[in-house]
Amino acid sequence: MDPLLSVLIAFGFCLFFVIEGLVLGKLLQPAVFYVAYVTFVDPSTVALAVVTCAAALGATIGQWLLYRTFTPTRPPPGARYWSPERLERLPGVLRRWAGKRWVSLVERQIDRFGAYGIAVCTAIPGVRTVVPIIAGVGAQPERGYVIADGAGNLVYMLLLLGAAYGVLGISRLFIGL
Repeated sequence: MDPLLSVLIAFGFCLFFVIEGLVLGKLLQPAVFYVAYVTFVDPSTVALAVVTCAAALGATIGQWLLYRTFTPTRPPPGARYWSPERLERLPGVLRRWAGKRWVSLVERQIDRFGAYGIAVCTAIPGVRTVVPIIAGVGAQPERGYVIADGAGNLVYMLLLLGAAYGVLGISRLFIGL
């Protein structure tokens, strides 16, 4: 594969995952596109490493911007944070949207384990979308949040890579690709 094409694909996945990190209730699932890319394109090891790191970086940037939106002390660049009245209503809205069980799980893990809880919850599909909001409202330290979120996103991408190779292996077994 052409190196320039690999860089463009990596940049596209980076932007795609920035949007995924920012928007709750996504219409398009970047994870599905990532798995499809690995499965159908079968990129070289270097291209795959670059795309995987770019996607993890993009998800971290998007989730960091969302975290900053809900952190009372530092709003994101070019925006302002939510008012205290809106922040007070947020846990109830999140519980209705994401389910009381998941929001409570994330809150407990972040309160109990701090950065380690953020990293683990960020690596779990479905749960990862509420982590930046809960960490932001809970005023987790920004540097620790970004490092833990980046580590969790990298683990998440490696899980997606494993899923892609699993799909590829099943397709070779049954279809003979």
